[in-house]
Amino acid sequence: MEIAVFAIWFLLAVFIAGAADSRGRSAFGWFLISMFLSPLLAVLLLLAFPNLRQERLLIAAAGRYQPHEAFEPDGVYGGIPYRVADDGSIEAIMQGSLIRFRDVDRFTGALQP
Repeated sequence: MEIAVFAIWFLLAVFIAGAADSRGRSAFGWFLISMFLSPLLAVLLLLAFPNLRQERLLIAAAGRYQPHEAFEPDGVYGGIPYRVADDGSIEAIMQGSLIRFRDVDRFTGALQP
């Protein structure tokens, strides 16, 4: 009987270690916690703590995309909003993307059929 209880305890501890690893935590540490305290207490603690893997993914995703300031056009030419950059180039919104033209002639030439 004691061996069956120990086997179930051990299997639950292994399960909790796997769950901890999938949440970005130390599998070995959570295995020890569940072996010495209780698998039930360990799973409750594990669920109470935040998911580190999810937080890392959110931080990494936030670092990749830096939202730019709103596009405020200087004018509209042929239905295309544009603005003149500091270096004299033209930035225009075409088909949902920001396109940079070297000068006004290239910008107007791109809009003519």
